[in-house]
Amino acid sequence: MIILVTGGSGHTGSRLVRQLLSDGHRVFVLSRTPSKLSSFGNSITIVHGDLTSPAEDYTGQIDAPLDAIVAMTHIRFAERVIDLAHRVGCRRVVCMSSTRRFTRFPEETARAVIAGEGALEQSDLDYTIIRPTMIYGGDTDNNLTHLVRALGRYPIHPLPDGGRMLWQPIYTWDVVHAVTGALARRESTSRKSFTVAGPQALSYREIVETILNEMGRRRRVLLVPVPIGFVGGLCGLWTRISGRRAVLTPDQIARLREDKAFDARPSIEALGYSPTEFVDGIRAKLRGEA
Repeated sequence: MIILVTGGSGHTGSRLVRQLLSDGHRVFVLSRTPSKLSSFGNSITIVHGDLTSPAEDYTGQIDAPLDAIVAMTHIRFAERVIDLAHRVGCRRVVCMSSTRRFTRFPEETARAVIAGEGALEQSDLDYTIIRPTMIYGGDTDNNLTHLVRALGRYPIHPLPDGGRMLWQPIYTWDVVHAVTGALARRESTSRKSFTVAGPQALSYREIVETILNEMGRRRRVLLVPVPIGFVGGLCGLWTRISGRRAVLTPDQIARLREDKAFDARPSIEALGYSPTEFVDGIRAKLRGEA
């Protein structure tokens, strides 16, 4: 297939590009900063631009009919992706969304996710929406990387609400395989949305303990249960004293009050990916193998 990827220089997007090339596809990557794609050399075709610009500014660089567009960028750009697809005559689109659309504490980002999904659902495209939980793996995942850094640096780690809230992180390569599964199974995945997640939900305490065990620091870090309200007050105090943004925003603190657990079985069956056990994924991350 001939595929255009947006967000191809990002954490999971770059891994997707690598997988598509390995599978024998021709890959265009839309990017304003080609230097971030230098590791691919001449194996990809760079389209200079991004989704903040009108599609007519860069579609002239696409010199072959596209079989699919994969948008690894934020789904708030869904309208631009739809316009791009129409301009190049491509009906097949796979878009990355987020389980944040299910939060009980919707804020600006969650509302943008919901709006983006709605735009695709109202379009005439053969879309598939991939809705991952927290993605981890590699050293720039912007999720567990911060937690790993804190657990490696400090002898005390707070557990909001005792660490009872449930998370279901998904390994970055599992997301890649979910996307390629959607591309390979167009007929059965068209105009559908799938929540992709790790094999089981884990409490925050279990996640922290697993990371500490794999780091060899389980006996060197004291885990201290604290009320969620205390976390909010501490972050607010830090901001006032230091003048810097706290590690957790008020919206993120609010979402600590809800579980993020999902039934991944429908997406596993439909997309054909095999979710990685958390202990195996975090071990690969810590070893630099992700």
